[in-house]
Amino acid sequence: MLRQLATTWRLVRPRAAAEARHALSSVQGDQQRLGGEVDELRQSLKQLRASHKALVDDERTGFASLRQQLEAMTTDAASQLRMLRDQALRVERREAQLRAIMRRDIELEAAYDRLSEIIADGWTAGHVQAAIARPTLCCKPCPLLVVDDVLPQRLYDALITGLPPVEQYNHVPLNRGHLLVPFTLAPAYSRRIWHYMARDVVSGMIRPAVLARFHDVLQEFVAASFPDASPELRDSLEFPTSDGRILHRTRGYRIPPHRDPRWGFITCILYLARDGDDERWGTQFYDVDDDRPAEGAQPLWIDEQRCRQVVDVTFRPNRLLVFLNSTGAHAASIPEDAMPVNLERYIYQFRIGPNAPSIAKLVETLPESGRGAWRGKVSDY
Repeated sequence: MLRQLATTWRLVRPRAAAEARHALSSVQGDQQRLGGEVDELRQSLKQLRASHKALVDDERTGFASLRQQLEAMTTDAASQLRMLRDQALRVERREAQLRAIMRRDIELEAAYDRLSEIIADGWTAGHVQAAIARPTLCCKPCPLLVVDDVLPQRLYDALITGLPPVEQYNHVPLNRGHLLVPFTLAPAYSRRIWHYMARDVVSGMIRPAVLARFHDVLQEFVAASFPDASPELRDSLEFPTSDGRILHRTRGYRIPPHRDPRWGFITCILYLARDGDDERWGTQFYDVDDDRPAEGAQPLWIDEQRCRQVVDVTFRPNRLLVFLNSTGAHAASIPEDAMPVNLERYIYQFRIGPNAPSIAKLVETLPESGRGAWRGKVSDY
């Protein structure tokens, strides 16, 4: 268009045309300079955009990194807070336990010295032996013995007095609390009387009397479970006591039908009922439809639909329940609405079973295909 305008001006007026060419040349130069400046501006804008993108990317990266750091710090802080809370709770529980133990030590200081007379009582062994020899051995759903007044009354009363403070069971969820006997931490009175119970009465008096009553059924059980074990091997087996513990239970407790760990051949439960305790919360025994041996050494939990109650052993003071862990099932429970609200149930449980060398001898008699049913957890559950 500018060229057409220049041609027209040359035809009209030479001087005007010259002036127009000069102006046109100037405009063209300005256009060129403007084009260059536009290119420079475009390049600058491009660089600016690139710089802006890099800045935004850096900011995003920076924000992401900062966010990750904050999240990591928050997670770490939450973890540390939980750890501190757990530590504080453990310290609080231990402080409550120690305070209760000290208070109980003061309360039982005068009674402590009288324990010597109970421990030195030469009639205890004869009393225990006669009590265990008295009742009839029941065979349904398993060999079962219920022994009343198994201990001299003075000894039983001392054991009740020596029950550790309830605060010592607060380190585990409700209805899971138990303390191994003998105790490592308890009032002095409790430690002394329960050490005597575990080391002298259970091992030296109850165990031999129980083994005498269960001799025949125990031999039959071992022969059936280990058919290749010779009579000489069965006679050489040693059966010590193990897993002595006091269990603390309250409202809402429930353990469904089961059999105990297989290597605990005989289970013994001393009911630690106190004056006023409801005798209903004892132990129930069941026949089991399609009963069969456990597939491992751990406890065998049995579907309640297969169970039919045949025996109810009530929760009475100074009563010892003894049974062969062979057939059937047993269970126990305390309803949620049982009264009183602060109901507590204590039992002392221990087992009689082969020691480690005897276990090894018995397992060696089994074919490899049959050993799996006796492998696994051999201690308490």
